[in-house]
Amino acid sequence: MQENIFISQISTIFENSVTSQSTLHIALCFDDNYAMPAGIAISSVIINNPDKNLVFHLFANKVSNAKIERFNELNKNNITIICYEISEDFSINPDTLVLHVSASTCLRFIVPQLLNKVTSRVLYLDCDVLCTNNLNGLIKINLDNKYSAVVPDVDKTQEKQCAACGIPYGEYFNAGMIYINTDMWVKNNLTDKAFAMINSGEVYKFADQDVLNILMQGKTVFLPRCFNNLTSLTVAGNEDLRIDQDAVIIHYVTGNKPWYKLYLTPTYRQYIASSPWANDKLLLANENAPSTTRRYAKLLVSQHKYVSAFKYYLLYLKHKLFKKR
Repeated sequence: MQENIFISQISTIFENSVTSQSTLHIALCFDDNYAMPAGIAISSVIINNPDKNLVFHLFANKVSNAKIERFNELNKNNITIICYEISEDFSINPDTLVLHVSASTCLRFIVPQLLNKVTSRVLYLDCDVLCTNNLNGLIKINLDNKYSAVVPDVDKTQEKQCAACGIPYGEYFNAGMIYINTDMWVKNNLTDKAFAMINSGEVYKFADQDVLNILMQGKTVFLPRCFNNLTSLTVAGNEDLRIDQDAVIIHYVTGNKPWYKLYLTPTYRQYIASSPWANDKLLLANENAPSTTRRYAKLLVSQHKYVSAFKYYLLYLKHKLFKKR
């Protein structure tokens, strides 16, 4: 596959480097809805990795110019940001995009193929992550004759997906953090193979994640949980406060994301405040999932805050009515 077949334009937002520092390439893929979380993730990496040049490759699918412009505010002397605009030709078999998986997540299939021209190693990150420590321990991993370094998924997912994907128990990984050997990827033509699988008509429960697990089986380095600490948030639960201090990557899985007011945690609030998005107004909840607002109303009732509970329950009803139209 021609590596730039899905790219309509490549533009360098800004380019800087410090001669004495090593360079790490990082890729994120997102659509318009995830531009702000992508920015927070990038900002968190910058904060915790001042000792290296960081080159961020943004694969942007139908993201507004205004939102792309915001990334200019991350300009520092060791930071480069390059934007790859996705063409209208990019499409994924919609039948396999179950569980609210976005087609944009499948953009990671083209990342190693395209970036192999500039680097043999690239760190792919989902946008719903925070980097809370230095990445040196990750990038020192030896990837000779390996596709990638990854973190095994939780037991519940292992139990279902190992059997579904024909993978030995314990070796199914979460694809929200992948440190990739692009040379191995290109040598074995994984981009073509991944697109062939995802568009074959077969439905994969976790779409691109299942495909990557099948293709990389037996050729990955498994890392400790600190490099992809899977965290599920609940209303006012602040679950990320209970994560070990040595966590390098916190990954907010499920639809309960910390950039919604109902799930905002002190940890995530701290990183928002340190970013160019500090003054952005946060949505109460995902408008496509109004039940979260109802849960918050119940929490307020348990705290005897009846007026506020009534307000949020009305908001839940409003969201639900608009969703039906």
